[in-house]
Amino acid sequence: MGMGGGSSGGLRSEINVTPLVDVVLVLLIIFMVVTPLLQMGYDVNVPPKATAEASAVISKEQLVVTQASPEKVYLNREEIDVKQLPLRLTEILKHRRDKTVFYSGDDDINYGVVMSTMDLIRNAGAERIGIITDKVTIPS
Repeated sequence: MGMGGGSSGGLRSEINVTPLVDVVLVLLIIFMVVTPLLQMGYDVNVPPKATAEASAVISKEQLVVTQASPEKVYLNREEIDVKQLPLRLTEILKHRRDKTVFYSGDDDINYGVVMSTMDLIRNAGAERIGIITDKVTIPS
């Protein structure tokens, strides 16, 4: 019985990396081509940076609609009926060049009520609606 020293035709325990490199290079090329196509964005009009003191003062030209409850709506601190809001806003916005209206709603108001009021503002002729997140005090 003779034992041969050598591996002729036996199994090799080496990994053939050539197909692995080919697959990796193909994936790299695919990602390099697809990545620029995925980079999309939305144009956003960002207002200029304002100080806290300047934003706290409401000028006479700004229209601010404040809703304390579903029935109580204030237009520049004057209480009006919700049904009269579109008529009053249409009348005011008709002669204005800047048709921006700011809206502030109480935290306890239902989302649907807020959206319907904002729809009334939009249908009255407002081109832009700014949302005030700070609590606006209403004189009693």
